[in-house]
Amino acid sequence: MDQPIRWYILVVTVCLLIGWNFWLPTFLYSTGPALYGSGGPDFNIFYTGGYLWLTHKNPYLNTGFVYPPTSLPFFGLFALFSTDMAALVWMVTYFFVFAVALLGLALTFEGERRTLYISIALLLFFTSYPLLIMMNLGQSDLLVASLAVLSLASQKLKHRFWSASLLAFATLLKGPPILLLVYFVLYRRDLAYLARFLLSTGTIIAVSLLFVPVQLYFYYLTNVVPALSIVSSSQVNQSIGWYVWLLGMGNLSSYISVLGVGLFASFSLYVNRRGLKLFREGPMRNDAMFLMNVLVLLLFGPRTWPANYVWIILPIALFLTTLMMEQVRVTYLCLVGLATFLLNSALSQRFLLTTLPLATIGNLVLTLSLIPIYVRPNWIIHLPVEK
Repeated sequence: MDQPIRWYILVVTVCLLIGWNFWLPTFLYSTGPALYGSGGPDFNIFYTGGYLWLTHKNPYLNTGFVYPPTSLPFFGLFALFSTDMAALVWMVTYFFVFAVALLGLALTFEGERRTLYISIALLLFFTSYPLLIMMNLGQSDLLVASLAVLSLASQKLKHRFWSASLLAFATLLKGPPILLLVYFVLYRRDLAYLARFLLSTGTIIAVSLLFVPVQLYFYYLTNVVPALSIVSSSQVNQSIGWYVWLLGMGNLSSYISVLGVGLFASFSLYVNRRGLKLFREGPMRNDAMFLMNVLVLLLFGPRTWPANYVWIILPIALFLTTLMMEQVRVTYLCLVGLATFLLNSALSQRFLLTTLPLATIGNLVLTLSLIPIYVRPNWIIHLPVEK
């Protein structure tokens, strides 16, 4: 039997054990899972928004629906079914897109690397506590994140127009993926990508205007977007903005978010200067930058809920695959492993009568640990000695 087949059998066995003993029981016995019934409170919001659009009403009035108007025809498709059937179709949809994204990235690897990547991705998937939360709420984060990862896979496979179009579609379903332009445009210094993204965005919006009244776009931009920029004071908020609010400076939270993203954008431009491209030909720099972009997206968002951390499943699997193929120092690999554990585990735990924000801690640890790849690579990897 070939070695990759043996490895897949081992990994699938471990995943089945985790899924059967932990993942499935936790999900089935949680409150209001999306597997049956109404589909979870957040899916009910999507369903209601789509239904109100179908009945020519404003979906933004007292419903909690805050997604861009271009998403309404998409959610309207689910409103054509009964709530129970729509919940099932919704779950099948986001799992299917995730599977396509996982396999899409797998095509960018060969041989042993592909086996390792799929194994890590499956293990992270079946041990993801944020995923359980997302499924119970019926949230859209796995779908949106998978579309964003598909845009990365398309870019790696040289399908540049499809990459920009997928990112545009993800952005028009839920706004935050637009921040990934830092990676695709600034870091890669690819203005043509920006042109393709803008063209795709404009085309999707233009087509949507055949079905979505322009008044809804105006209402969304003037009433919904300003409210979304305000940091949430909820204790489950896992962004830096919540701690700014906790210090009594909530009015500065938006500026802190802009500053954080701005600093990351400047860093992405800086590391591509001549003399800082020690890993230009290797994938580690690129994969680490995409992961850092996702982490910044989560860290500086005004409201980063626990379910949002399903974003990290595939980017971390991608980075760890590349990392484990390099001559990485053991201490660095342990640090990345610790951060991965914190990000993929329960987002807060009671310890010594206090609540630890594990996701925020893990995000900060991993983000900071990625910086030496660009400025001090000898700290993390055994570089060959030049003769």
